[in-house]
Amino acid sequence: MKIQFGEKGEVSWDVLVETLGAEELQEEHPHKAPTCTQRLRKQFCGGSWLTLAFVVCVVTLTQLWLFLYFLSTWDASPVTHLVFTDDQGNVRHVHFSWSNCGSQSDPVLLKQLQVNPDPVMLNSNITLTLNAFLDLTLDAPISAAVKVERKVGWWWVKIPCLDSLGSCHYKNVCDLSPILPPDPCPDPFPRFGLPCRCPITRGQYKVKGGVFSISPIVSYLPAWLVSGDYYIHGTAQKGGITLGCYNLYVSVSH
Repeated sequence: MKIQFGEKGEVSWDVLVETLGAEELQEEHPHKAPTCTQRLRKQFCGGSWLTLAFVVCVVTLTQLWLFLYFLSTWDASPVTHLVFTDDQGNVRHVHFSWSNCGSQSDPVLLKQLQVNPDPVMLNSNITLTLNAFLDLTLDAPISAAVKVERKVGWWWVKIPCLDSLGSCHYKNVCDLSPILPPDPCPDPFPRFGLPCRCPITRGQYKVKGGVFSISPIVSYLPAWLVSGDYYIHGTAQKGGITLGCYNLYVSVSH
């Protein structure tokens, strides 16, 4: 404490008591800086708590509305579905598509793949158009990694591996074929020149408008395979060499 004395070195008793009392009060109750909320309320809301609460509610509701609007207009699917009008004037959605995620020099080269109807109907036939080339003869073991996702709302949800179906890693895909020698390959495999088990002979495989019945396999499908959009990513390898990598989008209905 610093007290300025007069010319004669005297200070009145009242001044001294007042000065000492003010300093003790400041030590007992130090000055506190206003909080962020207090400064905001004083600067923008005229000091009113009610006005501040109203401003916070308006800002929060505006942000929530923008977030919901963004979700309603955003399509999280990794592929854009095509829409066209057929000869009868009906609007149709094209869901089926595929892409090569590997190299054009891979031994397994898919050049064309079309499936009708679209979506694929589980209780009816499908029409397949295929053009693929195999650069070498493949025999066991052939490993493969498959990821399957199903579209739920705006999101794609990964399907776990259940009963060897879904997002699975296969040590040898040749073991998946239920048709074992010496049993012959059933129709329509020989009709279209397609293999039904390993080994798979080197050469070109073509199917143009081939009709396949998939009704017999419906009873073997797991419960998660119901109407919806699916994304499938698969890679195959043999002896550490990549055979092929492909992405597939397909819609299923029944």
